[in-house]
Amino acid sequence: MDISWKDPLALALRGAKKIAILGVGNSANGDDGAGPRCAERLKRRIAPQPEDRILVIDVGEVPEHYTGAIRRFGPDLTVIIDAAVAGHSPGTIFLVDRNRIADEGVSTHSLSLLYLIRYVEETIGGAVWILGIQPKNRGSAAGRKRLSRPVEKSTREVADFIAETLRPENPASSA
Repeated sequence: MDISWKDPLALALRGAKKIAILGVGNSANGDDGAGPRCAERLKRRIAPQPEDRILVIDVGEVPEHYTGAIRRFGPDLTVIIDAAVAGHSPGTIFLVDRNRIADEGVSTHSLSLLYLIRYVEETIGGAVWILGIQPKNRGSAAGRKRLSRPVEKSTREVADFIAETLRPENPASSA
């Protein structure tokens, strides 16, 4: 899998004072549930973090319904995690170019994500990053309600990476 997303995301996460992480998707529609699954995993992993620094929300298919909560929280970095179709191998994790959302409809929620990105940037002033996970399958029409193995593995990788990146430094290890 392409790891070029890790270094830039780690820098952004470490440099942010307040971080909102949004899991976008429909858990009942196969791999479209990648974002919510990451949010679920992150909530368990970063529980020791101060609540006033990190906000993790499973926004489902309607991220625009959570703009009030995001605005009240006031993040300087918002990370959106979503299943995104970009022609990669299933489970590939990548940073989504927002221009591709508008031009090519990379995300299954392209209109909502574009409005959400603009809202956050224009009214809150924070940076917005979109982390995509290439789905193997999508929708109940495919007969799948669970995540495919490659996407499940990727949700674990994303959650583990973000949780580890945000983990407070152990004072004993720096001595």
